[in-house]
Amino acid sequence: MPSFKKCSLYYGGLPNYLVQYRGDFRGQIDKVSYACGDVITDTIAVVSASPEDLVRLAKDVPSILYIDPRSKYVLQDISPSSVDNINAIKINPYLDLNGRGVLIGMVDTGIDYLNEEFIREDDTSRIISLWDQTVPDSDDTSVYIGKTFNNEEITNAVKAYRNKQDAYLIVPSRDEVGHGTQMAGIIGARGYNADVQGIASGCEFVVVKLYESMEFREELIANGIPYTPVYNDSEVLAAIDYLKKVSVSLNRPMVIYIGVGTTEGSHDGNNLISRYIASLGRLRGLITVAGVGNEGASEGHASGIIKQTGDIVSIELRISKEMKYFSFTIWVIKPNRASINVISPNGESSKFIKAKANEIQNVNFVFFKTRMTVKYYVPEYFTGHEAIAINFDSIKAGIWTLQLRGDYITDGRYHIWLPPQKTLPENTRFLQADPFTTLTIPSTARGVATIAYYGNDNALLAASGKGPNVNVDINNPDLATLGIDVLTTKVGGGTTTVSGSSVAAAIISGACALLLQWGVVNGNDKTMFSAKVIAYLILGADRSNSTYRYPNREIGYGFFDLLGTFNIISRSYRINLDLKEKDEVSIEKNCIEYSVRNLLIRLPKTHMEILK
Repeated sequence: MPSFKKCSLYYGGLPNYLVQYRGDFRGQIDKVSYACGDVITDTIAVVSASPEDLVRLAKDVPSILYIDPRSKYVLQDISPSSVDNINAIKINPYLDLNGRGVLIGMVDTGIDYLNEEFIREDDTSRIISLWDQTVPDSDDTSVYIGKTFNNEEITNAVKAYRNKQDAYLIVPSRDEVGHGTQMAGIIGARGYNADVQGIASGCEFVVVKLYESMEFREELIANGIPYTPVYNDSEVLAAIDYLKKVSVSLNRPMVIYIGVGTTEGSHDGNNLISRYIASLGRLRGLITVAGVGNEGASEGHASGIIKQTGDIVSIELRISKEMKYFSFTIWVIKPNRASINVISPNGESSKFIKAKANEIQNVNFVFFKTRMTVKYYVPEYFTGHEAIAINFDSIKAGIWTLQLRGDYITDGRYHIWLPPQKTLPENTRFLQADPFTTLTIPSTARGVATIAYYGNDNALLAASGKGPNVNVDINNPDLATLGIDVLTTKVGGGTTTVSGSSVAAAIISGACALLLQWGVVNGNDKTMFSAKVIAYLILGADRSNSTYRYPNREIGYGFFDLLGTFNIISRSYRINLDLKEKDEVSIEKNCIEYSVRNLLIRLPKTHMEILK
């Protein structure tokens, strides 16, 4: 059995799946002729196989404990230094913060490594490592697909470019989409173009260019959807794991910026990729940042309550045009249980389908020539909820009705999320949609800085994903920042403006780099774990607008304010350090000024009275 890099099944368009395993996965998968696989971590692997072979695969490879349902990850896009008091911190001579010594890990479309913003004045690259998952026929055994390039190779490519040679013969990686380059510019453009200096202009980058799913692309083509990049769970998780390993091996703090998200999943922080990301929060100097997505106004989420056992609720779904492939999952929140009945636009009914764990049940809508399969997960492996996976083949346009009948009811909660809006025909939506709980995964995971966005004049935007988390123990989002018309660099140089959830996450990623530089690199607080960084951001957020109650579903704990965050940090030090040894305090007529190590704080006396 050849390595995954040579897997004709995967590169031929078959789907791949994340699996959890225990034991000799590699040895067992290599004996299987109808599937390919490789390990990502000590407990998570990737397999490529036909959906019809998954049950067989689980028997033939007994080390597989669980096969994760696939989700579609899409990009979240629809001078940053002036945003949210960041500049007030950067120009403070006592702080001297620009992200120096901090790595920015990026999960995105790659980066234009020949862009001047990512090259130092001495022509060395600011990119420490680049994993391009799309490079074919690679002999790189450190990754299961694609090829990695180190800083020396990227710098040599830059020098070749300067000498009018073909840089791509050395590092054959391009950002064809441009999204990754734009977000990297917001986070850390060095200021070659003075108009677009990034927030952490002295940081260095570790970049993963994601491999687009061929199978998802074919699905979109079959459904007549305009091209949009779509990615697999497995490549996203593998990218995050790669970034973590680079941070650990170099013993350097890192902000992991995730530029993609999906609507598909339990939205409670308990699916496989969310659990993995949450585990990173235990690593010192590592913080993950994710946007809430742009699904707040997509009308792709429905929710409700089945009041008691035997009751029936109806959800109407508008299908705007025929689709060859269409699927979604109904999540009945534990310990509730329900059965499903699907009614076509002409009234043809599937009847209520009883739950049969892990069995696929087929239904044919004769008059519409539509085939439907239903599979119950009772309970779903990681969450304990009841998951009802529904797949349509050649679903026709019209109003389809989903009926849920309560089989066992306590509070009766249920949720349904359609695939990301970009992957569906326009106007495919629920007629009674719920704009809340529309955060994209993995922003719902524990230990992730979850960032909403607003427009000019702090105007809330309908498109921004909204909380709450399905898991009542997790508050999302954490805070909000600007996400509209932010100036940045682009592939080939020059400037452009960008908007969307990705932009807000990029701004916070840059700010987190400044925090990690002050804390870990400069030695002021070496115990910066994700929980502490997120807490600093939340505590410093602007909550002066009395219109809102905090936390709320749109902006979390308030509007991002980095100056407010450093005020909180200074307050903490003032309480915990011996003033005589650690601080120098001077009281002027209208303000109090003091320093903590290399942090200078000047506050009005009225502010100090509040802090007391």
